[in-house]
Amino acid sequence: MSGRVKRMKLIGTLLLIMLLALSGPCYAKARFAGKTDMINEAESIVVVNITEVEDSNRKGQAWTYHQKVTAAVEVCLKGDAGSTITLYGLEDFVCARCRYEKGRFILFLRKDGPLWAGCNWHLGVRAIKDGKVQWFKDDKALSDLKETRLDDVIMEIKAVIKEQKIAIPNKPHTSVGK
Repeated sequence: MSGRVKRMKLIGTLLLIMLLALSGPCYAKARFAGKTDMINEAESIVVVNITEVEDSNRKGQAWTYHQKVTAAVEVCLKGDAGSTITLYGLEDFVCARCRYEKGRFILFLRKDGPLWAGCNWHLGVRAIKDGKVQWFKDDKALSDLKETRLDDVIMEIKAVIKEQKIAIPNKPHTSVGK
């Protein structure tokens, strides 16, 4: 190998080392919506009984899911859900995931392509135990939960949905061509 080729390789290696040393870290972070935003952003909100949880390797538009869930829908508070719903969890995004298990839950859902998936990561999966839910005390501290009657949680969700409908009037879009 000639001296010129060796110098070029050395310069290339040094440039690569400098680039790696000077570049800042690049980390992805999950966005966790507050209680009101979670309700507003969910395409569907359902009270379900999860009857089946199985391994999966299903690709959505954004994520690959490693859990497939079948649930009987007891109540649909928002959106359009049939009497049973299939949804997906254990996203390949390690910072935040929806992990499901058998039992009763309030689920906040969104579509990832054709698949139903959790909205707001694990915060959108609220277990129901003895008619009560670990629910957010306020809209700011997402880790500050209190045991709340299921009926009270449902009333709060319905009130937020009603406010959302009032805040978005049915006006025709008039900006076309201007």
